[in-house]
Amino acid sequence: MKRILTILAAIICLCSCAKQEQSHWLYNMWSGEYDITMTNNDTGEHEPHVAGISLEFSDDRSECVVHEGVKDHYTVTGKTYKAYLNEIEKIFVLNEGDYDSRILYWGQITTSGKCTLNFYSGDELVTVELAAHKLE
Repeated sequence: MKRILTILAAIICLCSCAKQEQSHWLYNMWSGEYDITMTNNDTGEHEPHVAGISLEFSDDRSECVVHEGVKDHYTVTGKTYKAYLNEIEKIFVLNEGDYDSRILYWGQITTSGKCTLNFYSGDELVTVELAAHKLE
């Protein structure tokens, strides 16, 4: 009987730990789209396109892989960044590591399951609304 109670207690503890991980304000997966202008190499004309960006945070939220690409093109880039969180303000910033003081991406949770991501593309500040992808 003691063994059964111990096993049940362990299962309850594991289940509650898993639920706590999912309830963190910064979900593991985020994605969004934004408009960009690209130059056609053949004609030199500027053409409108839609770019996509996704963020994949590690389970402990210490790192984030940023994937960027252009819709209808077959290239996607991915790079891992160091993530820093402000739990009170629900803000995160990404940079290249411990000795890098530059903030390359920064975001803030706006509502449950939505956040605003900011970054520079060349000299232009880009702001993208991202939606969370809840892992179940």
